[in-house]
Amino acid sequence: MAISPVYANSSNQLAALKELYTDDKDYMKNIVYSKNPLLALVPKNESPDGFAGKYIPVPLEYGNPQGRAHTFANAQNQQTATDVVSYFVYAIQDYQLVTITNLLMEQTKSNAGAFVDEASRVLDNGFRNLSNNMAFELFYGGTASRGQISSAGVSYSAPTLTFTLSNSQQVVQFEVGMTLQASATDGGAALQNTPGTIDAIQITSVNRGTGVISGTVVQGAPQSSWGASDYLQVLGDIGIGGSSTIAGMLGMSGLAAWVPNTDPPSTDNFWGVNRSADPTRLGGLRYNASAQSISEGITNALAFGNREGASFDLIVIDFVSYSTLINELGAKVQYVMLEHDEVEVAFEAIHFHSAYGKIPVLADRSCQSQTAWCLTMDTWKLRTLGKAPHILTYGIEGLEGLRIGNADALEIRIAYYGNLICSAPGYNMQVALSA
Repeated sequence: MAISPVYANSSNQLAALKELYTDDKDYMKNIVYSKNPLLALVPKNESPDGFAGKYIPVPLEYGNPQGRAHTFANAQNQQTATDVVSYFVYAIQDYQLVTITNLLMEQTKSNAGAFVDEASRVLDNGFRNLSNNMAFELFYGGTASRGQISSAGVSYSAPTLTFTLSNSQQVVQFEVGMTLQASATDGGAALQNTPGTIDAIQITSVNRGTGVISGTVVQGAPQSSWGASDYLQVLGDIGIGGSSTIAGMLGMSGLAAWVPNTDPPSTDNFWGVNRSADPTRLGGLRYNASAQSISEGITNALAFGNREGASFDLIVIDFVSYSTLINELGAKVQYVMLEHDEVEVAFEAIHFHSAYGKIPVLADRSCQSQTAWCLTMDTWKLRTLGKAPHILTYGIEGLEGLRIGNADALEIRIAYYGNLICSAPGYNMQVALSA
C-alpha cells in the first residue's frame, strides 16, 4: 500500500494571512511556545544570519595553562598552552508541509474572514506540529527516535500492526496520521526487508493511557522486521543507513547530545571534538540520583554541580517527576511565575533551594522520564536562519503558496534551518531520578 498525502482545505487568497503570520506577532509566539517551556526559554539567535555559513564554530577553553611551581625552574619547564577545542556545528533542516485545495478559495473568494478562519486553523496546526518536534528534539541526542517498542514486541493482523511503548510517557511524541519507521539501535540503520525500501506504518490509533499504538502497514513488511526494543522515528528522520556520528544525524543536537548520560568514550567524535579528554568540561555533568528521593537527589546533584563551578538557573523535569516532587515538598513547596523577556508566555515553576540561591523547576512534556536537566541558560543558544519556524517563500516577499503540478491545490512550506549550541557543557547536568 502506497503512502498517499491528505490535503486540507484552504484558499488562494494567501495575502489575507500575511498579517496574521508576521514573524514578530505575539500570535505566532503563542502558537510556537505556549505548551513548550524549554523551547520558549532557551536563548535564540533568529536573525537572517543566525546560522550563516557552512557551520557555526563553538570554541571552548577547558583547561588552564600550566607553568606553576614553587620552584622557578620547574614552573618554566612545566609550561603548557591553554586547552582549547572548537565544535563545528552544522545546521539541520526540518519541514512541515500544509497542502490546501483550491476549492475553499473559490468558495470564500468574497469572504476573506471565512477564508482566514479556515486557512489559519490548518496552518496553526502545521506550526504546532513542527514546533512540537523542535521542543521534543531539544531534549534528545540527534537521532530523532521518539520511543521504543516494549519487550512484548508487535502483533499483526493484516493490514494493522500494533505495539506497546516501553515507556508509556513517550506517547506524547506520537500522533494519529504519523508515518513511522524503526531501527534496531538508536540512530542505526532503518529496518527493511527489501533493500532500499524502509518498512513503515501510518498510525491509526494512539491509546494515551496505555501507550498502545496501532497503524496500517504502508511500506515494506514491518511485521517481519520490527520487534522488541526497536527504536521508532518518523519516516525520513533518519537515513536508510543510519549514522554513528552526530554530523550524520538529521535531528537537532539537543541536551542529550551535548550532555549524554554516560561519559563520552575514547572513540568520541562530537562535531569534530573527542570529549573523552575531559568528559565533564567537554561533555557535561552526570549524576545518578535513582536511589534517592527526587528532592534529595536534586539537592545532592546541585551540590555536585556547584563544586564543578556550575551556577544553574533552571531545572527541567517531566510531569510525573514534577508531581512527585510537589508531594515530597508538601507544605514547603513554593511557586514562582517564570517569564521570558522576548516571549509573552509565562510558566509556573517550583522554587527549589540550592547553595547558590533559589532555582525554578519547570515541567516539560518533552523531557525524558525520570530525568532532571540542571541548566545554565546563558550557555545555550538555538541558532537558526531566520525565525524558527517560519513560512518559506520563493522569489517574492511574504506568504507564498506553490501550485502542485498534479493536483488542484497549493502547498505552503513551513520550516527552520539551525541547531542548538552550548558554549560550556560542563556547566550543565543530566540527573537520573528515582521517579
